[in-house]
Amino acid sequence: MPDAPPSPVIIWLVDDDRCLRDTLKDILEKCSSVRCTAAFHSPNAVLSVLASKAGPDVILLDLQMCGASGLDAIRPIKALARTTQVVMLTSCFDDEAKRRALTNGASDFLLKRYPVERILVSIQQALKHPAPHLKRSRRPSPAAERTSETRAPRRPPKRRVWLENCLDTFRLRRN
Repeated sequence: MPDAPPSPVIIWLVDDDRCLRDTLKDILEKCSSVRCTAAFHSPNAVLSVLASKAGPDVILLDLQMCGASGLDAIRPIKALARTTQVVMLTSCFDDEAKRRALTNGASDFLLKRYPVERILVSIQQALKHPAPHLKRSRRPSPAAERTSETRAPRRPPKRRVWLENCLDTFRLRRN
């Protein structure tokens, strides 16, 4: 008797851009390994549903939405749905936002312009190696604080790379 195919990964999308949300949902529905069963326009909308319903396997969460930050929603999501993995999606890469997302319990931090295959790989990795429920932010030791004060300040990411990523996003939306 042949083995039954694995059940698809249940995904919810959270993004304030309806066009992008609908497009990504349509693309994901063509993949046999995942099922997108819900899409939300804001972190508050998904948190309201999680308060009364079991969460999915993975939530794809936009970083910056009108009036809300996906970063602030990670911990409440993880508190309401302990086994749900959160994968952040963003238009523009930001090292500090990535660090904060991973510290708050996100499994990965991806750019929206990545091919769907890359997003699917990240989803599978999140399920194989789940992020801890909540990571505690480490407080630097007094010695480390003194050392960091003597170092040169960190340079921000190159603005050109950021600008190119944003332009790519706008081009994709226009097409």
